[in-house]
Amino acid sequence: MKNKYLLLILNLMLFSFVNGQQDQPTLLVNPYLQDATPNSIKIMWQTSSGEESIVEWGTTQKLGKKTEGLASDINFTDSRIHEVQIKNLKRFTTYFYRVRTEKVVSDIFQFKTPPFASDNQSFNMLAMSDIQKDHQNPDKFSEIVNEGILPYLKTEYGKAFPDNLALVLVPGDLVENGTKYEQWQNDFFGPAKKLFSEIPVYPVLGNHEKNSAYYFKYFSLPKNGTPAYAEHWWFKDYGNTRIIGLNSNDGYRDIEEQYLMVKRSVVKNGQKPGYRLCIRSIAPSAQIGTMDTRRRRIHWKSN
Repeated sequence: MKNKYLLLILNLMLFSFVNGQQDQPTLLVNPYLQDATPNSIKIMWQTSSGEESIVEWGTTQKLGKKTEGLASDINFTDSRIHEVQIKNLKRFTTYFYRVRTEKVVSDIFQFKTPPFASDNQSFNMLAMSDIQKDHQNPDKFSEIVNEGILPYLKTEYGKAFPDNLALVLVPGDLVENGTKYEQWQNDFFGPAKKLFSEIPVYPVLGNHEKNSAYYFKYFSLPKNGTPAYAEHWWFKDYGNTRIIGLNSNDGYRDIEEQYLMVKRSVVKNGQKPGYRLCIRSIAPSAQIGTMDTRRRRIHWKSN
């Protein structure tokens, strides 16, 4: 009889241990950077569960400061997208950080805040599009990032990535099918985790995203476009350069509000910024619509 009770207790303990292990969150998407300004930045990541959203940060790897944020649903499961905005940062300064959700703790990464326009700082940016999975070359995006971009930056400049590269632009077609939940983790964030953890990434919608809710949940882009079309189009300043992200897909490219946003955003604080760069997924020559060519032009223009 005693042996039966002992066996029952051991089984209950094992059951509790297994359930406890299953309840612990795991990291599904490594930390990535969004919407950086000279005085703030947003950090996002995804876990299998857990509401706690904490970023520990500081100007050295000892960190020392802590900021909390929010967690939100991603696909009607326990999985959560976490978003934390760190404020009151100093411009053009290197910071270190790591994220925490319960017992999940990331490695320590770093980022660098943008300069003011008046600082007249030069910088490098990276633009890459149509990076959705190529089934004949399924590892090509990972190869480009991890065997091309990152080694090049290290060899060419020899410093930390944030000292060499200011931001990454992705003009559409991030994944093959934006409605496929697993593609965002496996085909986009996974291959580029070493890059996106230290360099802010700014995408625009391509036709492959299919206007999916996942796109809008995974990214926290500037909400300075049109309120009714939040994050469909936006603009972002880095130093004396204004980057304008547009939605060139069917049903959006000819909306008058998008043109009005572009017209408004070419002026910065009452003056034209030093440079304006427009990014979009579909080239103007490939489009047929009611909006005239003058409005559709992609350009890089200086005063």
